[in-house]
This record gives sequence, structure tokens and C-alpha cells, in this order.
Amino acid sequence: MANAPYPNLHPDLWALARDMAKDPDPVPEHLRPIAAMRSAVATMEATLPPLAPDILTEDWTLEVNGRAVALRSYGTAHSRPEAMLYIHGGGWSLGSLRGHDHVCADIARDTGLRVVSIDYALAPEFPYPTALTECVAAARYLVSGASPLHDIPTLWLGGDSAGGNLALGTALKTGRAAGLFLIYPATDPTCSAASYDTHANAPYLTRALMHRCWRDYLGGAVPDAYAAPVTADLSALPQAVILTAAIDPLLGDGEALATSLRSASIPVWFEQAEGLIHGFIRWRDRCPAAAEAFSRATRALARAVDPS
Repeated sequence: MANAPYPNLHPDLWALARDMAKDPDPVPEHLRPIAAMRSAVATMEATLPPLAPDILTEDWTLEVNGRAVALRSYGTAHSRPEAMLYIHGGGWSLGSLRGHDHVCADIARDTGLRVVSIDYALAPEFPYPTALTECVAAARYLVSGASPLHDIPTLWLGGDSAGGNLALGTALKTGRAAGLFLIYPATDPTCSAASYDTHANAPYLTRALMHRCWRDYLGGAVPDAYAAPVTADLSALPQAVILTAAIDPLLGDGEALATSLRSASIPVWFEQAEGLIHGFIRWRDRCPAAAEAFSRATRALARAVDPS
């Protein structure tokens, strides 16, 4: 197309999509060494601005099976006692606390929750279930009252993409979540939803890259219901806020999850953000439509946290 680089892509993202198309590396992303992919992510994270002064952060570690797992909390002077464990995306293989600083800070500011981010072990060096084990341990640690946040009356679980998958697994494992906040969650390692065909070559995330992410994460293991929530009994899950992107191979995963939860009479706020792509929460500063979609989701979360 002469103007839009991908059918139905929101105009706010045209320039970004063109920048992505100029990638000088001739090797398709799903075939690149993990070290190269991490280097690119680290370069991007280094350009992120500092957090606004109203956001209060604290770092600490939790030892899980001999590994020191870094945690970072975000809040304001007016934070509520309730908290959220937020689990970053990145295909289970990429990402860090730094990369999602602003996502966690905005959730904390928009909802009043104290948000805790976790630097879980990355695949392929640490295949399933290492990351999930660490997330479960962090959730139990937070509700135990032993963390620097002390007593937490209720704990929400949140995450984007692979982080949404880990949030679901953690909720299923612990049964302790007050609710879920999920952004384009990955739920099905077979990648069989129609959206994987429709958007097989979408900007930023392709079907081939998603298959590679699942392979790296599972490390050859047969996925159980905690790794593949699409196969789980979801009837015991709590209320959920689910935000998806219309131009995303994972769109079908989020749609199916929302349908399954509603079939189990679980309250769900669901939105398909039209014209947006996987990863759009990373570009809220460049894309007003992405910022608006994220804000609608955090407002829905705020209403769920405090329905009064």
C-alpha cells in the first residue's frame, strides 16, 4: 500500500512499522541468536527516560531454588494497600525490569495499586517451569506479608504476552489472585487460532517468531495446563481485564480466553484494540492510539479494584 505499510494498521503506527521494515539484518528474527536479540532489546531499554518523580520504587531480591530473583516495586504517596505482581513479556527469553518500568509505573499511577515487577529466569537457558516457579514463589512471598510491602490484603496478577501466560499459570497454581490484568496473553503453544494465519507476518511479531518463543520456553517438555492455559480448567480463575491487539498472531488466544472465562460466569472486561500490533504498550509515547488503549484498560482495572 502506498501509505499504510500493513492492512488496517493505525496511522499512528505507520512510521514505526516502516522503521521496523528497514531492519538491516538479513536473518529473519526467528532465526537470530538469542544474544543478538537481547542486545537489541538492551539497546532500546537504554534509551528509555527515567521515571517521573512521583513514582516511588524499591528493589529487593527473593531467593528461589538458589537463584536471586530481582523484584522492583512501584507506587505513589497515595498507593492503596492492594498490590499487583506484574510479569513482563518478551517471549520468555527477552526483557528485564528496566524495559517495563514505565508500564508498571503507569499501572501504579492509574489504579493506585502497588505494582511489583519480577526479573524471572529467561529461556532457553532456563526452560519451563523455571520462570513459572519463580513467579509462583514471588506471589506467595507477597501475600505472606514477608516482603517490604508487608501486609497485602489482595494480590492481582498481570502481564503482557509471555508475561500474561505466566500470570495465568501463577493464578492457576496459587488460587490466590484477586483478579487478572492481561495484555495480548499467549495461551496456546500449538498456535492454532485463525489469527496466526491471518497475521502470520504482522509487524513486530510473526507466527514463525512465536513458534520459536514457545520452543525456547518449553525446551522440549510437553506443556501441561500451567504452561498452556488453553487446556486448563479455568473455572476457578478470578475476574479479568484483557486487552488484545487486532493485528497480532496472538489475537485469537486472548479472544478464546475471554470467551472461556465468560462461559464459566467469570466477569471479564475485554477489548480488541483496532489497528494496533503486538507490543503496542512499548510505543505509547509514539502512538497516541496505543496510549489511549492502555489507558482504557487501566481505567477498567481501577474500577475492578475499587468498584465503589
